[in-house]
Amino acid sequence: MELKYKPDFEQARIRWRHFWNKELYKRPILMAGCYKKGVRKQFHDVFSLRYYRAYNGLWQQQIDLFNEWAECFDFLGDGVPSLSPDFGPDQFAAFYGANLRFSEQSKHTSWAEPIIDDWDKFLPLKFNPLNETFQKLLAYTRFIAEDARGKYLVSDIDRHSNIDALLALRGAEKLCMDLYDRPEIIEKAMLKLRKDFPLISDMLYKAGIDNSGLGTTVSWTSGFYSEKKFSVVQADFICMMSPEMFRKFVLPALEEEIEYYDYSYFHLDGPGALKHLDDILSIRKLSVLQWQPGDGQKPNFQWLDILKKAQKAGKAVHVFGNSMQPLTAEIVKKLHKELEPALVVYDGICIENRKEFENLSSWLEKN
Repeated sequence: MELKYKPDFEQARIRWRHFWNKELYKRPILMAGCYKKGVRKQFHDVFSLRYYRAYNGLWQQQIDLFNEWAECFDFLGDGVPSLSPDFGPDQFAAFYGANLRFSEQSKHTSWAEPIIDDWDKFLPLKFNPLNETFQKLLAYTRFIAEDARGKYLVSDIDRHSNIDALLALRGAEKLCMDLYDRPEIIEKAMLKLRKDFPLISDMLYKAGIDNSGLGTTVSWTSGFYSEKKFSVVQADFICMMSPEMFRKFVLPALEEEIEYYDYSYFHLDGPGALKHLDDILSIRKLSVLQWQPGDGQKPNFQWLDILKKAQKAGKAVHVFGNSMQPLTAEIVKKLHKELEPALVVYDGICIENRKEFENLSSWLEKN
C-alpha cells in the first residue's frame, strides 16, 4: 500500500506495528525529512496560519499550500505525512459555546474567550452536536479526507479536552480559585466533559480521522502513526495543580481517555508538570510519554533520567531536540547506547539529505 507523498508507507506501517507491540524491527523508529534535490522555494507559511485558514473557511488555500509543500518534501523513515483539521488549542471549549478569537497581530494561534462567570447559572455543561464550530470542524475534516485519498492522511486535532477545556471556558485565575472554593462544581463539570469525550471523538473519527480504516496519525507530533485508534492525551493545566487535586479531578479523566484509544501518547508539558510524572506513568494502558521541557530548558534528549524512568515503567519515549540544540545523527548514536531501542521514537533528526539518513539507519541496524 502506498501514499503519493510516502511511497514506502507499507514499510513504515510494518515498523509502527512492531513498535506498538513493543518489538524492535531492525532499528528504532526514526522520523526525519528534507527538501528534495533541486528544490529552492521556501515554504514558511504552510503551517503558521493553518488555524486561521481553517476557522475562516480558507480550506482550499490551506490544502493547496500543503500539497505544494508535500510534493517538494522527502518524508524519511517512519513519519507519515498528514494534515490536521485543527482550529486551535481551545477548540474543545468552543464545542461548549465559547467563541474562538484571532488577533490580527498574531494569526498563528487562536484562543477562547471565557464564558463561565457564574457556575450556578451556566451548569450543566452542554455539548450540542449541532454546535456551529463543531459542525464546521466536521465539514473541514471531510474536506481534507476527500483530498487526502491516496496522497497523505488526515490527522487528529489538538484536543485540549478535560481540565484544559474548563481552563478555556472559565479562565485560569478563576479556575484555580474554584478548585478550593467550589470543588464539587469542578467535579460535576469534569464528569460531564468525560461523558461527552467518546461521543465527540467518535464523530471526528467517522468524519475522516480514521482514514477509511488506514489508521490514525497526529501531525503536531511529527507523523506518529497507528493502524488502530490513537491520539495524544494531555492536560497542560496540571502544572498549576497539586498532586492531590490532580488525582481527584484530572487523573480519572486521563485514564478514561487513554482507555478509549488502542494506543495513546501523553504530552507532559513543562517543569511544573513533573510532580505528576509517577501518577501518569502508572496508567497501565498509556503507550508513549512525550516530555516537553518548555522554553529556556535544556532539550528533551538531555533529560535521560526522565526518559529512562518512563521506559522502566514500560512506556516508549518521544525524543527530539529544539531550535538551539537539534537532534543530530551523532546524538542519536549516543542515545542508542542508553535507551531501549524498542521503546523510543527519534524525531526531527537534523540531516541534509536522504544519504545521511540512510547512513544513520544502517548504523542503527548494525548496532
